[in-house]
Amino acid sequence: MTPVSRILIVDDEPAILFLLGKLLSAEGYHVTTSSNGDDAIRLSRTYHFDLFIIDLIMPHKDGIETIISLRTKEKKTPIIAMSGGWNGGSNNCLPLAGKLGACGTLAKPFDRTTLLAAIDEQVRKRHAKRS
Repeated sequence: MTPVSRILIVDDEPAILFLLGKLLSAEGYHVTTSSNGDDAIRLSRTYHFDLFIIDLIMPHKDGIETIISLRTKEKKTPIIAMSGGWNGGSNNCLPLAGKLGACGTLAKPFDRTTLLAAIDEQVRKRHAKRS
């Protein structure tokens, strides 16, 4: 079994949650979804996750705030930040997410291969740290 099995996906767009949940479940991952940062923080305190995939642009608690909050408790759990843009469609928020604790980034739109490669990269890094 892969070292990463439980993934929490956080995005305010129901269609994204549905599609990513279906795709990753079909790949054998145990997926939990959340539509906002506050709920994601609550879920992280209740359940163990091996990976977080977090959208950066969300109402209320955005992805940057969510990453900062998660890093106070979940110091080692990998986070992949995703975004469709900020400031007129640029992806300036993705580098910021990396500086604040995200281990990887995905610019929306992305395809299945790109998503699975980003997850695989985090799996390999985590496995290497354990060896």
